[in-house]
Amino acid sequence: MHVEDLQREEIAGVIDNTIADLLAAAGLEAPPVDVIALAQRHLGMEICLDRRQPQRGRAHRAAGHKHIYLRPEPSVERHQWTVAHEIGEYFKPALLERLGVKPERTRAMAGESLASLFAHHLLVPACWLGSDAPLLSYDLLELKKRYPTASHEVIAWRLLDLPEPCIITIVDNGHIHRRRSNAWPVRKQLEGAEQKCQEYVHYFSRPRLVQENGWTVQCWPIHQADWKREILRSVVEPE
Repeated sequence: MHVEDLQREEIAGVIDNTIADLLAAAGLEAPPVDVIALAQRHLGMEICLDRRQPQRGRAHRAAGHKHIYLRPEPSVERHQWTVAHEIGEYFKPALLERLGVKPERTRAMAGESLASLFAHHLLVPACWLGSDAPLLSYDLLELKKRYPTASHEVIAWRLLDLPEPCIITIVDNGHIHRRRSNAWPVRKQLEGAEQKCQEYVHYFSRPRLVQENGWTVQCWPIHQADWKREILRSVVEPE
């Protein structure tokens, strides 16, 4: 059996169960998940900065200890993501065993690796997100306060793993970077309500909610001095 032969929900379920066990063993009962502390204190990994390495992170085992070497990054979230990914690699053999997949039969899952999927779920665990997201009205900025070690983008994509149907769109400097739905087929361009909401947020750098023509659109600014990103969560009423 290959990993790609399995349903994503089945893979996610195994990952979520593994993460729940890990969090329980570490005594973590609420976010945030500091994966660097988790790696060091509960998995016996050494985290080191290495300015010479070309990639964001690499793992190396020496004298019976696993070391993760990080390239210095401009944000804490990138370091957290890199370590979360390496923890995913650490758990990969156990995940494959639970899934009944032989290691030599693994390939990327529609462009996303098992370790990357693990990292998303570790930074924003399913055991908390399912209640936090509706409680906070799916507000990305409020969820970021709750899950500060995860980037806005990681949190946004995790909203697609919830049962509530929605569309997540990332717009960079006025151009759609990524757009996905967990329920409906989506066109590559924004719909009218989405366009109106995104343009307001792009110009005023303030969150916005637009409700019209059966659409409910939330949009948040992730703006820097030289880069403007807007993230949208859209819901459309069934016809």
